[in-house]
Amino acid sequence: MARKAKLQPEGWRTTRKERINYYIGDLGRTLEAYIVTAMMTLFLLFQGIDLLKVSGAILVVKIIDAFDDVIFGFFIDKLDIKNSKLLSKLAGEGKYLPWYRATFFLFPIFTVIFFLMPQDAPEAVKLIWFTVTYLLYDLTYTLVEVPMNSMIVSLTDNTNERDTILKNKGIISGIFTMLAGVLWTVLISEHVGLSIQLVALVSSVLFFFMMLPLATKVKEHNAELKNAENQQETERYTFKDMLECVKTNKYVFIILLSVLLYAGLQTGGSLGTYASFYLYGDSLILIVPIAIAFIPQTIAQMNTDRLCRKFGKKNVFMFCGILGATLYGMIYFVGYNHFTLIAALLVLQAMPGNIAVIAKTFFTPDTIEYTRYKTGKDCSGIFFSLNAFVNKLTSSVSASLGLFLLGLSEWVAVEAESFEELAALNVPQTQNALDSLWIIYMLIPAIGTLLSIVVMAFYSLKESDVKLMAKCNSGEITREACEAQLSRKY
Repeated sequence: MARKAKLQPEGWRTTRKERINYYIGDLGRTLEAYIVTAMMTLFLLFQGIDLLKVSGAILVVKIIDAFDDVIFGFFIDKLDIKNSKLLSKLAGEGKYLPWYRATFFLFPIFTVIFFLMPQDAPEAVKLIWFTVTYLLYDLTYTLVEVPMNSMIVSLTDNTNERDTILKNKGIISGIFTMLAGVLWTVLISEHVGLSIQLVALVSSVLFFFMMLPLATKVKEHNAELKNAENQQETERYTFKDMLECVKTNKYVFIILLSVLLYAGLQTGGSLGTYASFYLYGDSLILIVPIAIAFIPQTIAQMNTDRLCRKFGKKNVFMFCGILGATLYGMIYFVGYNHFTLIAALLVLQAMPGNIAVIAKTFFTPDTIEYTRYKTGKDCSGIFFSLNAFVNKLTSSVSASLGLFLLGLSEWVAVEAESFEELAALNVPQTQNALDSLWIIYMLIPAIGTLLSIVVMAFYSLKESDVKLMAKCNSGEITREACEAQLSRKY
């Protein structure tokens, strides 16, 4: 009995099996998205497309994609596809799981199509192929990510359980995205020589099977909103109501702005392998500090929720974020010629940097709970669609910005299928191009990290108040009892 109690804490709604299936499904979705984030810039550089043209194409896709993200967020909150004749058999029960079940398999399909760009096609054809397939990839990404992330609210009303799920999800994603990134880098490196297309195809098949159990073996335990001031309004509401929900929640705006600044300026993420190849003569050399930091970084991530419970989510995020940004800046000013010192600083930066990333994920469900309490409407879909849009926008903006800045330098475009072929071609780059690559790889991300922390200083939603709001929303206490215990009027 004692062992059972340890595995299932009192008051938790989900079972251990459900949480495992949620983690595996989320990991499959995360890695499917990450393979494009990690490989897209390299893939386009290997295609030999003009960097300024492709950076413009990325922004065009993002402008179009902005509309489908928000529109889908509205529909996922408003429409019940369980009543659809076409999709009802796929949809099943729940609030967000039906959308996931009906659409998740499209994501790996369009990811594979994205990477099937013909190598020998004219540049105009490649740009059209990229624009169309990247837009379809983005659309299917939204169809999976919005219900997946919204589910954290409908899985359980227990805030400690949510934080634990988010922490575990963050740790698992952090570990396996790092391992996947290392594995992919090795496979496409000059030492192995596989093509990006082959790596993407095999990976996408694997990720499909990882996402499959979530569709059949997980249940939402907090799908219905209770204790709303007008229960009828929670069942049917208009697009205007959705906009009011967004307007009400200033805290989610702060989070999204912080994410926009942080992730939008992570220009080095997609160019890390290129930086390693051209700055150090080997595409694998920058894996060394990542490997060294793996164990201490994982231990730190596993204790993020404990640190947050002891010191507060915001305090942990601010302290670790500032420390991580400072170390980032130091690395740039040391210069890429001092690899040993750079590697040491990268190892030190990994721990606070990853704690800050996981701590930040704890804020969004709190802001959703706040809006449910204030408006009586469940707008999780619209908020997570905005979050999905910002995440996709920033990953594309960072890639577009990195390519654009590299294109402004004296960078020499090279057409190749892999690093093995790139090494054989042995095309040198100018010193100006290499200096620009170092700025893109290290300085701009450091600035983005610091700016995102400054924005989060304005976040003031108290954790103790969120717990009361969650109890009220789930019907555990009345609105009157909640109002009486809140630290201030919201």
